[in-house]
Amino acid sequence: MKGKKFSLKDRLIVSLDTNNKSDVVSMCRKISGKVSTLKLGLELIYGVGLEVIDTVKSFGYKVMLDAKLLDIPNTVKSAAEAIGGLGVSAVTLHTLGGRQMLEQTREILEKQSESRAKFRPLLFGVTILTSLDDKDLKALGFKGDFLYSVLSLAGIAIDAGTDGIICSPNEVDAIRKKFGTGFYIATPGIRLPGDAAGDQKRINTPEEAMSRGADFIIVGRSITTREDVGGTIDLYLEKIERALGHA
Repeated sequence: MKGKKFSLKDRLIVSLDTNNKSDVVSMCRKISGKVSTLKLGLELIYGVGLEVIDTVKSFGYKVMLDAKLLDIPNTVKSAAEAIGGLGVSAVTLHTLGGRQMLEQTREILEKQSESRAKFRPLLFGVTILTSLDDKDLKALGFKGDFLYSVLSLAGIAIDAGTDGIICSPNEVDAIRKKFGTGFYIATPGIRLPGDAAGDQKRINTPEEAMSRGADFIIVGRSITTREDVGGTIDLYLEKIERALGHA
């Protein structure tokens, strides 16, 4: 899959951080098809239910299901098999689950895809959450800093055949230098100058993320809380286009 040509609107994934279905419908209308994919996370899944996937798809969007799967391999494999029937384009899982969990998840989705003659969802492995820094990792018992940890987890995911990596924009260039370009990178923790960091600690601009080698950027509140959602998306797309033109 790596190497596919993307349109500009494929590059920006908008995260819907809400637990209200009416907010989802409103946001789908405000976004007005300016991006291809919307990310639906845990707040929305538990607040509204999985039927929200069909709601979003009815507006013509693809869905990244941010399930962040993490459990023993058999449990995650079974969960992924169920997710495979939901018609989503991508799903996230934690690389901390280890190589066996990642491999078995990919294998069951590939088998399911072959039996149904349909494309399987892309798998994106979450490395270290952007809300964590070196101090947090030390408290959790990690032996290295966040860059060491991200690179280690990215390597496990890539070896397991995971389609993409999710990391902060600040680790993208190091991952590309070490592992190449045969996989996708999607980066949350994206902010415009002047935006509040919120609960994110490892952040950067859309231009930096794309110029360092990211394929996609994931943006939530910095877009969805703006009065002019469409205009803000246009601004992000302009910055992405500029960065890609100079990459």
